Amino acid sequence: MKIVVVGYGPGGVSAAVSAKMIAPDTDVTILTKETLSAHRRPGVTMAFRSVSVSDLSIPDWSPEALSNRGIELRQGVTVVGGDTSRKEILVSSGSREEKLAYDKLILATGGRPALPNLPGVDLDGVFTVQNLSDAQRVAEALERSESVVVIGAGFSGLEAAERLLELGKEVHLVVRSRLLRRLLEPSMSDELTSRLPSHLDVHVGKSPTRVNGTDRVEGVAFDGDKIKADMVLFMTGVRPETTLAKSLGLKIGDLGGIVVDEHMATSAPDVYAVGDCIETRDFLTGKPILLPVGSAAARAGRQAGMAAIGRDKVYPDVTLRFQYDRIFGTEIITAGASTTQASDHGVKTSVETLYDPAEYTRIALVVDHQRRLIGGQVLSARMASRLGFQILNRIDEQARLDERPLSKFRHDEFKAILEETLGPIDAAQ
Repeated sequence: MKIVVVGYGPGGVSAAVSAKMIAPDTDVTILTKETLSAHRRPGVTMAFRSVSVSDLSIPDWSPEALSNRGIELRQGVTVVGGDTSRKEILVSSGSREEKLAYDKLILATGGRPALPNLPGVDLDGVFTVQNLSDAQRVAEALERSESVVVIGAGFSGLEAAERLLELGKEVHLVVRSRLLRRLLEPSMSDELTSRLPSHLDVHVGKSPTRVNGTDRVEGVAFDGDKIKADMVLFMTGVRPETTLAKSLGLKIGDLGGIVVDEHMATSAPDVYAVGDCIETRDFLTGKPILLPVGSAAARAGRQAGMAAIGRDKVYPDVTLRFQYDRIFGTEIITAGASTTQASDHGVKTSVETLYDPAEYTRIALVVDHQRRLIGGQVLSARMASRLGFQILNRIDEQARLDERPLSKFRHDEFKAILEETLGPIDAAQ
């Protein structure tokens, strides 16, 4: 059997590896227009420091590692069309085109930048950053830029702002409403805002109306205000990349993504899709959502790889969100749904918060009307992952918080062990 995967991101590689691992005799090929080796997407702004960053690479996904697994990686090629009834795709490599047959096809075409329709976004000095190639272009432009406006207050926007400050640039972060608005509770956004460095110029409640300049960027305009700058980074999310899917006649949903079922199967026989290009189902309500998260793409890839080799197993965690990053000295974890996301789907929620001053940790736990844990967020100076995975496991198990509370903080556990041996310890002594 011949499986062809289009895309070299987390979803595509996960699909290829899963299929090959379970069915070693399967012929698996990954096609990608990328010419660089696979790299971590969170942290890609590290390339702002240098046009060559080796520590962003993912060794297990390198061409050599995939070849050792028996997976063929063809780089620098573009899939420009195909015919699902004939089970073949059209592959372009420069001036040469060829038809490639498949038994199963998996699309992992990712997303394209959600660039707002504003005057001046086509000026020299306006960038979006999705991959290492984009970051390298920014690195080259930074050599002649001193001030940068970052528009967007998600993970990628905050990460970009941090990297630019490290490079000694004057940085303006434009926040339309609040930090990580859809992922954090308002109190958690406020807490994260309080942890930002004072030399980061944050503009809250602002939306740009145009990028100023004639031939190249001179700044950004708002209603009645403007910021002078040499460069503008739009870190405003992605939209599903469905150009190929549309040419193949696949069904596209109301949100703009490829429609898939629980096996990641599309409307065409033996064609699957995963990652930022798909429209999937919310784990709470079953309603359509877009979930452009690398960890979700990898889980979807695992599901598609299994389905492509004929396995019926359905993984329940495919649409469960989990994101981690360390930005400005704070570990940030978001899992499951926030109250904002739940409210969008008509789910009533309440929030419980925990605070641990010893670890500079704040936790928000989102529960539904049955007190089932459906989401959680962690801000911590360190060791947030331990708490994050506790939250994730309880969401996956649909556990009630009163039946399965989070474990005590580490220092509280240590104190309890000492008190069992030595007797009560007075913290004031």
